[in-house]
Parts: sequence; C-alpha cells; structure tokens
Amino acid sequence: MYEMIDLKYDYDGLEPYIDAETINIHYNAHYKSYLDKLNYLLKKNNYNFSDSKEKLVDNISMFDMNDRGEILYNLGGVLNHELYFNSMGEINNQPTGEILRLINRDYGNYSNFQKEFIKTANNLKGSGYTFLTMDKNNKLFIMNTSNQDNPLYYGFKPILALDLWEHAYYLKYRNKRSDYINAFLNIIDFANINKEIKKYL
Repeated sequence: MYEMIDLKYDYDGLEPYIDAETINIHYNAHYKSYLDKLNYLLKKNNYNFSDSKEKLVDNISMFDMNDRGEILYNLGGVLNHELYFNSMGEINNQPTGEILRLINRDYGNYSNFQKEFIKTANNLKGSGYTFLTMDKNNKLFIMNTSNQDNPLYYGFKPILALDLWEHAYYLKYRNKRSDYINAFLNIIDFANINKEIKKYL
C-alpha cells in the first residue's frame, strides 16, 4: 500500500500564515481519507503497488472501467495534497537556483510571478487548486484545476500546489480566501520546488 508522506514541519511550523489546527486536520483527516480510499480501490483491483503514484495516471487503463473515475479522483486527492504539503516550509523564503532562472525567463522577475499567481488563484471558482507547472517544453505555466484534478491528467508537470478547498484555510481566514492566497507566498519551499523540477528534466 501507499503510505502517508511525513510533514517536514510541526503542525505549528507555518504559523502565523497557517494555523496548527488546520494543518493537523488537513493532514490527518482530509489527506489520509483520500489515501485510504485510493489504497482500498487499488487493492480491490488486485494492484501490486509496484509503480509510483504518478505512473498510475498513465496506467489507468489497467483498472476496472467502473473504478477508474474514483481511482483518478482519489489519486488526485493524494497527489495534490502531497505536493501542497511539500510546497510549504521555510517562512519568507526566496527563489534560488533553477526555479529562479525559470521564473526570470518566463515572468521577467519574481514580483511579476507573484502577481500572476495571485491573479490566477483568485480566479478559481469553487473548490480546487492553483498549480505552478511546466508544459511539454518545460515552460512555466500557472493553472487552476477543479476538485481533485491533477495537472498530469492534462499533460502538465506540477511543481507547486496551493490547496483552495475551504478546509485548507477556513478556520483561520473564514471567507477571506484572498488573504490566504497572499499568505501562502510567504511559506513556499523553493528548495523542494527545485527537487520537483529535477523529476521532469
């Protein structure tokens, strides 16, 4: 079976931007629920868990037609949450290395990137995520997905995720989702983003 990833920080490690109670519930209830459901569906289909979760996207045809939709939904819930939790870490960190090079190449500078990311995130309707991805030519692209869709489903390579479901922010920010979006930019772990980029280069 697939196991839960470990958090790199304590539940209160992202305060004051995200509170400890939200991280605790988000990690131990929401994320765990998607993983438990995914493992159940995969065992039901006699899957041997030999591939990475990302490879399941390409191999979805091996599963019973009646289960594929639920597998993709819960797989997205797992992949999205794992990237989201790993996208956060150091407070007030700044981009360095490969991600800085790509941001400067595709957005001019980090300030322009931040403005575009905030704009895209604020345009999301309903529940979903804002991702920083790379397209087939490794050009950066900020995109929204609905519910638990993952950019891999559309041919994009996700390297950062912002969870915009209400459970990700409502305890602290209530209906002020834009404040949560702005706060997220203070806790991005750019070292991990550089690790994600290396997966695809």
